[in-house]
This record gives sequence, C-alpha cells and structure tokens, in this order.
Amino acid sequence: MKRIISLCAAAVLCLSLLSACGGPREDSPSVAPGKAADLAAFAQAVQEKHTFHSLERQDPEDEEIGVIVLGNYYPGLTDLELEQAEIYMPMISFSGGELALVQAKNEEDAAKVKEIFQARLDSKTTDGPGNYPEEVEMWQKYAKVAVANGTYVMLVNHEDADAIVEEFEALFE
Repeated sequence: MKRIISLCAAAVLCLSLLSACGGPREDSPSVAPGKAADLAAFAQAVQEKHTFHSLERQDPEDEEIGVIVLGNYYPGLTDLELEQAEIYMPMISFSGGELALVQAKNEEDAAKVKEIFQARLDSKTTDGPGNYPEEVEMWQKYAKVAVANGTYVMLVNHEDADAIVEEFEALFE
C-alpha cells in the first residue's frame, strides 16, 4: 500500500513539473516587462516607412530651440527627467503630421507624459488661433496617444496612425 501511495505521489510530482515547462498561454501578456527600445531608431524606421512631410527633430537639450518649442507645445515635458525623447514636429504647421516618443523614468512620469501628449492632441482638435481647418480635421481623425511597456509613450498624428501604434506596441513583444 505504501508503494502505491509513493508511486502516485511521484507521478503527481512529475506531472506538475512537466506542466510548468509548457509554453506561454494565449492569455499571458505579450509585453516583456523591462524590455528596452531604441526610440531614435524606431522614429527613423517609422519616418522611412510612413511618409511624413517636413518633420524636424526638436532636441529637449537644445536651450535655444528645443526647450522653447517643447515648452510651448508640450508644457511640462521638459520639467520631467526622461530616459529618451524623440520629438518630431512639422516645419510648417499646416502639414499636420507629428511624432513624439518618450521613455519616462517610471510609470508615474509616463502618466504625466501621457497627459501632456493628450493635452497637445486636444488643443489641436479644436478650432482656434493657429489651427487650420484641414489640420484640425487631421488631428481629429488620425492622432493617437499610446502607452507601451509602462514607461514608453507615443503621440502620433498621421493617416497611418493605427499601423504606427501597432508597430510601437510590437517593439515590446
């Protein structure tokens, strides 16, 4: 009798070990926590794959241009400590396209970046000073804010925004 119980216990132990060796389940998250992405390389790839018109990189470290421009269009962004920031804005406002990618130091700062990006999107989707009707329509139809892997945030305004968001999220799979 002791042998049978011992054999059953050993069989259950072996089965439990084998079940732990299975691959990921379909309902398991596909985003690997802590996985890093090179936002400069991603921004370059996006601009090569999807045609943007007259975008120029705004350097948050450049006191003369970057800080002033980013301070006007993304108030509060330059106050945060960011791991990476790749901000591309049109040289001509009317073109409407825009790409902003940020890696925040933590999820709390990422939430602040998301708020800043959403405020930018909201400001461009209404008629007002400096907003051309065609530009407002583009921001209303195509602009998206996305968060991936907890600390990465993207604002994109492009007719391929849905595909670009998918590419952004795929960086962390």
